[in-house]
Amino acid sequence: DRLIKGILTTIDHTILTGHPSQRLPHHASFCIEFIEGEAMLMLLNSQGIAASSGSACTSRALKASHVLIAMGLPHEVAQGSLLFAMGVSNTEDDVDYALEKLPPIVNRLRQMSPLYAKFIKEQRR
Repeated sequence: DRLIKGILTTIDHTILTGHPSQRLPHHASFCIEFIEGEAMLMLLNSQGIAASSGSACTSRALKASHVLIAMGLPHEVAQGSLLFAMGVSNTEDDVDYALEKLPPIVNRLRQMSPLYAKFIKEQRR
C-alpha cells in the first residue's frame, strides 16, 4: 500500500489499474501516462529495480495489454504499464528506493515524449 500511495502522490498522470483494496497484497499495477513501459523498465533495471510492463504471458510483446485496452484505457496510456510484484524478501528500504528512483526516471522519459510535449502545449492554452 505504501508503494501505491507513494507512486500516486509523487507522479502525476498515473493510474492505478486495479482495485485499490480488493487485490493481491503484493501486486501493484499502474499506467504512467506519456511514456513507454519498455523504456521505463530499462531505466529502472539500470538502477537495480525489477518490474515488468505486463503479464508474464505478454512480456515479450511490445504492445499494450489487451486487458488494459478492454478496461477502456486508450492505447497510448496502456503503453505506460508498470507492474511491481513484491516478495517476502522485499523490504521497506526497497520500497523507499523505488519511490526515490522512479519519479526522476518518469520525468526524464516525459521530457523526450512527443505526447507529453503536446499535452503541456495544450495545457498552456
